[in-house]
Amino acid sequence: MTMNEQSRDNPRDAPLNPALKSETETIYPTRESSPAPVDTTSAKENEGEGWPVIWLVVTAVCIVLAIYFLV
Repeated sequence: MTMNEQSRDNPRDAPLNPALKSETETIYPTRESSPAPVDTTSAKENEGEGWPVIWLVVTAVCIVLAIYFLV
């Protein structure tokens, strides 16, 4: 009988998945709160307002190309 066969015969001593065995227990502070996400953003006023226009142009170009290639 080899060592592997012996360990398979005694499943009570072996964990189900040794790779997932917890080494330490982490306790997180529950009384402390983190700042709201809106307080930690770095976006400036009116930043990113041009994206809808860009997407509209890209969509229109894709539709025109699709019609051109299909006809």
